[in-house]
Amino acid sequence: MTDNVQSQRRVFYNNEECAVRNVVAQIGDKWSLLILFALVDGTERFNALKSRIEGISQRMLTQTLRDLEREGYVTRTVYPEVPVKVEYCLTEMGQDLVEPLYQLVCWADAHRAQIEQARKTYDEKS
Repeated sequence: MTDNVQSQRRVFYNNEECAVRNVVAQIGDKWSLLILFALVDGTERFNALKSRIEGISQRMLTQTLRDLEREGYVTRTVYPEVPVKVEYCLTEMGQDLVEPLYQLVCWADAHRAQIEQARKTYDEKS
């Protein structure tokens, strides 16, 4: 029985074929989740996003938006105006991604005290 259960366990490879690793690598950085959640409210211009995400630099916002666009979570629309107007919004896939991420955020909020206590207990042992 143990061999059968062991053979049915999923293996997570350290390569481009691992879907979980690819998604988590992109959204697990310091800024991606905040940008995605900011765009849940609707289309935003660059400076509006920057003002809503405290502490992010212009360079980091630009790079993270490019990465999110490359992954298919965000759409960038450029309007031929003077000055150029650029807007960002979630794609359908980005909207689908935000739903389970919101559940994770709710879980984190609900378990915050337990997590802090576990860390404190662990640190006191060390």
